Amino acid sequence: MTFAQLMTHGPGRRSGVTVWRQIADTLSAEIRNRAYSGTGRLPGEVELSARFGVNRHTLRQAVAALQSDGLVRVEAGRGMFVQHELLDYALSRRTRFSENLMRQGLLPSKQLLTAREMAAPERAAKELKLVQGGSVLMVEMLDEANDQPIGLATAYYPAQRFTGLLDMLNDGRRTTDILKHFGVQDYVRQHSRITTQMPSEESARLLKQTTTRPLLCVECLDVDMEGCPIKYGETVFCGDRVQLVVNSAGDA
Repeated sequence: MTFAQLMTHGPGRRSGVTVWRQIADTLSAEIRNRAYSGTGRLPGEVELSARFGVNRHTLRQAVAALQSDGLVRVEAGRGMFVQHELLDYALSRRTRFSENLMRQGLLPSKQLLTAREMAAPERAAKELKLVQGGSVLMVEMLDEANDQPIGLATAYYPAQRFTGLLDMLNDGRRTTDILKHFGVQDYVRQHSRITTQMPSEESARLLKQTTTRPLLCVECLDVDMEGCPIKYGETVFCGDRVQLVVNSAGDA
C-alpha cells in the first residue's frame, strides 16, 4: 500500500507491519514535513481514529510509539503536540554547531562523554594524513538543543599537534578557543559525507530514541586555512529531530 493509499483508505496489513505502526509512521512523516508547524498540535484522538478507521486502542498504540520516539507529548486536557520542531542543520564550508542552533533560536550545549589518546582508526589516520600507528585524541560529545539530545559526535585530532587538548576540554574550555590556543585561528569544512545507519542500544539510549528509528550520519574533515587536516569527525543525528541542509556555496 502506498502512502497516498494509506492516507485515502486508511492503514492495512502492509507486508506484515502492524496497523498501529503504519499509523505512527504516517504521523511521523507528517511531523517531519511540518504539517503541524502552525500550532504544533495534532488532531484529537476521535478525529485521528475516524481518519484511519481504527479503534482508540490501536490509535493509542501509535501515539505511544510516537512518544517513545520523542516526537510528541500528550498534555492532559489539551491534546497531543509536536515535541521537537524539526531542526535544520546546515552543512557548509563553515559548519559550526553553536551557530547552526542559535540561528534558529535554540540553546546549544554539549556533554563530554569520552576523551582519550589512542591509536588512530584506519579511516581517521587516512583522513588526517597520519603515518601508520600514529596517535589521535578521540573526543566523544553528546550534542543538545534546548537540553534535548540531537546527536552524538566523535572527533579525532592529531595527538602530536594538539598535545594538551584533552586537559583543556576537561577544564570546560570551548573547542574553538582551544584550537586558537594551538594557532588555529580559523578552519573550514573540506568535505562531508552523509549516510544513514541504525542506532546501537547505547546510542539510542543517549539520544532518547528507539533502536528501530534510523540515524543520519555525517562523516567530515576540517582543515586549517593552509589546508592541513585538524579534525576528522563522525556525527550521528536523530533522523526524526534533525534534517541536514547542504549549502552549495558561501559561508552560511
